[in-house]
Amino acid sequence: MTLATKDLDKAKLDPQSVFQAPKDVLGAPGLSADEKKSILVRWEADVEALLRATEEGMPPSDNRSPAELLRAVHEAMQSLERGSVGVPHRCCG
Repeated sequence: MTLATKDLDKAKLDPQSVFQAPKDVLGAPGLSADEKKSILVRWEADVEALLRATEEGMPPSDNRSPAELLRAVHEAMQSLERGSVGVPHRCCG
């Protein structure tokens, strides 16, 4: 089963609303490498904004560490670039 067009559009705007973790983007069926990269880039921007807000005294709305989430996004992006999609990593696999 592939990701529906509606879900793809939603993922490009708010990745966390469709995927639980950045590594889940890598294993999503029916997405091209460019679509996966686009989703991860958006996720990266969202987390960086969350980090800035946290630094300004606004705590995140959940218990997830923005720094750990950003690290997971970067690892997923590196896996995508290396072409090692689906290979779990120690921290998040």
